[in-house]
Amino acid sequence: MAFGCRETERFVDAYLDGEFGSEDRTALEEHLGVCASCAEEVRFQAGFRTVLRKAAPRPLTPVGLRSRIGDALAKQPPPQPLWHRVAWLSAPAAAAAALLVLTLRAPQAAPPMVEDAIARHRRDLPIEVAGGADQVKAWFANKVDFAVRPPRLPKNSKLRGARLANIANREAAYLLYDIDGEKVSVLVFDPNAVPMEARHHRQVGNHEVYLDGQRGYNVALYRDRDIGYAFTAGMDEDRMFQLVSAAVEP
Repeated sequence: MAFGCRETERFVDAYLDGEFGSEDRTALEEHLGVCASCAEEVRFQAGFRTVLRKAAPRPLTPVGLRSRIGDALAKQPPPQPLWHRVAWLSAPAAAAAALLVLTLRAPQAAPPMVEDAIARHRRDLPIEVAGGADQVKAWFANKVDFAVRPPRLPKNSKLRGARLANIANREAAYLLYDIDGEKVSVLVFDPNAVPMEARHHRQVGNHEVYLDGQRGYNVALYRDRDIGYAFTAGMDEDRMFQLVSAAVEP
């Protein structure tokens, strides 16, 4: 089984509980080695469990009982990979069991574009060009296949800088703003390469705005003519829509 951000978020509890076989554990840890966002999440969950155990110590199990439990566990076969665990069920029963596990383990996964935008936002990526909108537009002139138009934002916003990004194997722009001391990142991209999808949406003027989020962050996506935008911040949904409304209004 190949592990990405979605699978890691769904099965982090099973991983930390030691329920993985060696094959699953190796696959997940390979992903943690290249994804700083998921590695941070696993470290947080592991640390939370440690604090919880210290705060609520459990009484010691009698030695005889521990020995009998250990002997019984040692006789059990090693855990099967995740994709084999429901193979003995009929197809309908397996589907129902899988759905139940995913429902109990994790919330509904966000679309890939939303996950990608949040992962970039959390990594605190360094900027490659500093300055205002004109300097940023000029810097991207020969670096991407479309005109980078920084969005119109409220007067209390400051464009700190930008850097190159990559979305769906196509070059994009990553803009970093400061709005009243709060970090807001904006991905500017070719919308033909990325589907606009999310669990919530509203009509703002002539624009359809899509919003989704996870881990305390929200992402608002919209298309303005031939350019796609993805705003990411730790704001609630109403503030995100207010921010995007200021950007799309003429």
